[in-house]
Amino acid sequence: MSNGLADMITASSKAANTGTSTSNLYIDVAMQGAGTLTGANVDADLVTAKAERLLAFAESMRREINTAAESYLFSAGEIDASWVYAEILRTKIASYVRDSFIKGSFIGPIKVWRTEVINTKITIIEEISYENCIIAKIETNAIALEGQKLDTLKFWFRFTKCQNTLKPHDQNGQAQGNLVTLIDFSKGTLQAGA
Repeated sequence: MSNGLADMITASSKAANTGTSTSNLYIDVAMQGAGTLTGANVDADLVTAKAERLLAFAESMRREINTAAESYLFSAGEIDASWVYAEILRTKIASYVRDSFIKGSFIGPIKVWRTEVINTKITIIEEISYENCIIAKIETNAIALEGQKLDTLKFWFRFTKCQNTLKPHDQNGQAQGNLVTLIDFSKGTLQAGA
């Protein structure tokens, strides 16, 4: 195992073993969460969803464009979304994801939250909601390295609809409204704005 991979595994293991209180990424899959976040210092949406820790997350999109070199005209192009990648601890959600993969069933919503501690409260600053999802790939990992243990499920999924809501705050911690982007591949619609 290369040092880079060993370092990454050790860092992930430490993050996983530190506890929910230090994570700023959370996930829920079809309201199957069993997270234990509670209290007035936690955003109510995380408590209601029983959100669980999200160890890793990646998504990318691209627009295929053919340029006309002799002018400023571009073809409209289409947006292509990659498989979304997530890595979670092997909990109730992991069992649900694995079962959905085996059955080939559509699930959703899958929600991802990014949080920050604002005025001593774990506050959602970004929410991404994916609908009509199908699990395309799963990978189970159980690693023990230098006393660190990590037991995770990595999964990749496709979706037909995605809404990304950014919730910016000013320097005093006051909410500044929402910035919402919506992509619905089933209808061919894209919306961006506040």
